[in-house]
Amino acid sequence: MSKKIIYHVKLHEPIEGKADFFFSSITAIYNTFTVEQIGVARQTLYQQSLNPGDEYRTKFCVVKKEEVLNNK
Repeated sequence: MSKKIIYHVKLHEPIEGKADFFFSSITAIYNTFTVEQIGVARQTLYQQSLNPGDEYRTKFCVVKKEEVLNNK
């Protein structure tokens, strides 16, 4: 089994009834949400150098870097 990285975005205020979103990259987060919706610039998230299990909290959400197992 191999491990892959995902980013879990948990919004404090749901959008259309949904608060949890999962992405394969930081760039993918910003292809879906604006900086205003996330509360932090993309470059700032990159600069945090999050490790698996780490999270970054903003006024609007929590962005958590997680590992998932892949059957490859």
